[in-house]
Amino acid sequence: MRRQAGPIVGPGVVALVLALTACGTPASPSAADDAQLVGVAMPTTTSPRWIADGENVTAQLEALGHEVDLQFADDDVPTQIAQIEAMIDAGAEALVVGSIDGSALKDVLGRAADEGIPVISYDRLIRDSDDVAYYATFDNQRVGIQQGTSLLQGLGVLDDAGAPTGESGPFAVELFAGSPDDNNATVFYEGAMSVLQPWIDEGVLVVTSGETDFATIATPAWNGETAAARLGPLLDTHYGSTRLDAVLAPADILSVPLLEVLRNHGYGTADQPWPVVTGQDADVAAVKAVVAGELHSTVYKDTRQLAEVAVQMVDALLSGQEPETNDVTSYDNGVEVVPAYLLQPQLVTSENYVEVLLDSGYYTQEDLA
Repeated sequence: MRRQAGPIVGPGVVALVLALTACGTPASPSAADDAQLVGVAMPTTTSPRWIADGENVTAQLEALGHEVDLQFADDDVPTQIAQIEAMIDAGAEALVVGSIDGSALKDVLGRAADEGIPVISYDRLIRDSDDVAYYATFDNQRVGIQQGTSLLQGLGVLDDAGAPTGESGPFAVELFAGSPDDNNATVFYEGAMSVLQPWIDEGVLVVTSGETDFATIATPAWNGETAAARLGPLLDTHYGSTRLDAVLAPADILSVPLLEVLRNHGYGTADQPWPVVTGQDADVAAVKAVVAGELHSTVYKDTRQLAEVAVQMVDALLSGQEPETNDVTSYDNGVEVVPAYLLQPQLVTSENYVEVLLDSGYYTQEDLA
């Protein structure tokens, strides 16, 4: 099965290539004998979206004539550090890094800086380093807000326009967060809680387990089995005769395993309908669950567009130009504010998945069969 359908070279990159060739300038450094090498370090192959990210970045860099060294570290920090070191040793002239642990790369990025190699932080903010040139990502606060809003809409607390309906519940919910070493996980959580906390305070939502703080509900390494292992005992302890109405899950890699736990506890039947469960990344398995009415929603982040942003940042830097940004205040990594370009995420439900995912060419109908 294809991880992602449609062209993986974004329209902006194609336009850039055409513009350069039209004016008689070589489309890329590959026209010369020494193409510029770009190292692309991605965190894992356990999530389909990261495979797509790596493939998209690689294809778009190669379309501009750059050589690419793409590596996946399979969620092992020492492996990722070693891979980046090898890229530096091989003469990489720029690095695109989707980090595993956002605070673990300071030393190796310091070495890159000593060699004059710019670093693009890809989707996950690299923290505690002043050697990050730019940050390409989505509006992650908005992702969390969309997840929290979708949960409330699924429960009927908010209508489709986001206005309160007067529904007072109470609804039993449980909360899950992502990996504590991923800065995005905290941002997703804060965005979602900015929407949910007022309803918790009013008693419309009740977290029956009482587990609401990030440290307690975080899921190290975004491990779906870990999330599932937490949900099972919660259901056994708190929901023997009480229905669980909703689960805030920050990503599909957690949502899908959580659905299996819920299924094993009798949910997904006429007598015990599915809770409202959220997600993120529009992975194939998650979209299938949305279509089947099992997963309430997922947040779509077009990896083709994100790759396009990162690639144009790299190409600008290697051409001696300043990359385009649209946020130069929000992303403080603990040492510096990293200039960023933010893309907009989009909520996907059973009502709009055809328009958002199929009509855009991100998936084909066969992918979701």
